[in-house]
Amino acid sequence: QSTDMSPASSTTSLPVSPLPEEPLFFKDGIKDECSVLKLQLKERDELIAQLREQLEKAQCFQKAPASPADKSTQTELIG
Repeated sequence: QSTDMSPASSTTSLPVSPLPEEPLFFKDGIKDECSVLKLQLKERDELIAQLREQLEKAQCFQKAPASPADKSTQTELIG
């Protein structure tokens, strides 16, 4: 006699039942949710692009040296 207890040699096995079919409304709900998430992702990407543009513009203004006209309108500190 063999003491091998591999699943293939087992005399008792669990009954195999086919996977139940997913209800149609469940599939449609997942598709709708997927569409909503894709739309939110697209909107988020657009917002990121806008914010990057604004950041680049702000950085350009910070790097720009002040012109003489700008300096003439500033008040001097008296110390």
